[in-house]
Amino acid sequence: MNHPQPGCPHPRSLFHAPTRYALQALVRMPGDGTYRLARNLAAELDLPGPFLAKILQILAHADILESLRGPTGGFRLTRPPERITLREVVVAMEGPEPFEDCLLGHAAVGEDCHCPIRPAWDVLQTLLTTTLARTSLRDLQVAQAAPDRPEDPDLSVAAPV
Repeated sequence: MNHPQPGCPHPRSLFHAPTRYALQALVRMPGDGTYRLARNLAAELDLPGPFLAKILQILAHADILESLRGPTGGFRLTRPPERITLREVVVAMEGPEPFEDCLLGHAAVGEDCHCPIRPAWDVLQTLLTTTLARTSLRDLQVAQAAPDRPEDPDLSVAAPV
């Protein structure tokens, strides 16, 4: 299966594996309206084809991708990559409020949660949500294509502020 990229040694993530695979597939989608076959993307990502096809269907349902059946079909972006934000992708894959849950597992969420870590989590949630909303798929594509990606990437490259 998929192995960590150079410079990305830690397989842990805030997002579930399907969200990470969705982002990896979207980075490989051309911005010129060309269709890509799910099986070709799956081979590039070293993922089972049916698994990636389900992820791509979720993205199509969220109006991030468009699908077309047939020999010239596949999946393509519904709009230019600079108009697709990472927040849209995360919400499509993780749900509308992926960061609302209490880190300590309390049933209450948001302002109703009075656990000691909530104020710090609110700050982090706001920063993460803002960064995801400001970062486009195009930003990721440009960062991915950079010939000399630093080992410890500077997030300002992928997230213009």
